[in-house]
Amino acid sequence: MNPSFCSLGLTVFISLLAGCWVQADDVKQAKPVAEAAAGRFPAVEIVRVFEPEGESNVRSSFQLADGVALIGTEESGDVFKTEDAGQTWRKVWDGGEAWNIQDVRNYLRARDGHLYITTSEPSPALIARSTDEGESWAVVARTQASRTVGLVELDSGTMLVGLRRSKNDRISIVRSEDGWETFDWIKVDHEAPRQNVTCFGYWGGSDIWAGIGYEASGKVYHSNDEGRTWTQQADFPEARDLMDFFKAGDDIFVLASGVATLFKSSDMGSSWSKSRQFWSKGFLGQCKPFIWQGKTLWLMPATDQRQKPYRHVVLISDDPDGEWFEWIELAQDQIGGASNLALLSDDTLVVGTGNHSAQGKAYTLKIGCVSP
Repeated sequence: MNPSFCSLGLTVFISLLAGCWVQADDVKQAKPVAEAAAGRFPAVEIVRVFEPEGESNVRSSFQLADGVALIGTEESGDVFKTEDAGQTWRKVWDGGEAWNIQDVRNYLRARDGHLYITTSEPSPALIARSTDEGESWAVVARTQASRTVGLVELDSGTMLVGLRRSKNDRISIVRSEDGWETFDWIKVDHEAPRQNVTCFGYWGGSDIWAGIGYEASGKVYHSNDEGRTWTQQADFPEARDLMDFFKAGDDIFVLASGVATLFKSSDMGSSWSKSRQFWSKGFLGQCKPFIWQGKTLWLMPATDQRQKPYRHVVLISDDPDGEWFEWIELAQDQIGGASNLALLSDDTLVVGTGNHSAQGKAYTLKIGCVSP
């Protein structure tokens, strides 16, 4: 039986899986570092805010080398590049002009050394490759969907891309073993109606997890044969979408948007429980590890959406199944979310925010000494 979560009252969720009862904790809002964890984490400040003209969202970000990175936008699918750790950004590609796409969803550097991106409408959604560090792009695959979303490469070199609004009306991916010379169109679920395959969780070997959402509840699917076949492992009815996976020790975590909740599995996804809910309504973007003075910290862009104006923040933790803190507030806005983060150098990172009808922004953050 697949696990599911139902609401009891306002803040209690119940998971039922193979007779196992799990009751979650109440909402635990992250307190500011200065208030609750002084001296525990490095200080951070905003040193640059870049607003791509005419773009409603900085949808994606990706480090190429020390001080060199790309961001992708939503409206005309532009790619911008920094070579000075986020102090300036140069437009290097106009996907709207080239392909009439609306956004650049995800980046990946493959084992062949090249960069790959997923994109959005209009159909067919594209997969593209750059052989010159993002300065130019060429289409390598056209899919039967409105968007290509999740993107991952396996140890074998096989690449998987998640689809949104797949034209076979099922939750689907495309899979290629030859760098998109050819690819297979695979149904993740042969019965359930189509949803977004937003993200993948992969840490080597043949096991891979897919985060499903949009148009229905958030779900986790698992494959142990490099994405050829899939089995549903979890259904989180209150989650609008699952945005990202990360792994800490033996625990796998998934970020649920809408309910701003981290769910955790300690048994390879066979069962899931709520690790922490930050707000009753909110958005979690990505979670990435960051090494600071030999210590692993976890950074997560997020948005408190309980009331307007929304608050875009970056959360921080040194124990992802334990305490989280509000590291920095980026801004307040009437719409949107803080959705992505990339390291730019040892002490600099960029966070992307925005959504429809908002001005997208890329915040360059400088990390300093331990916070007072």
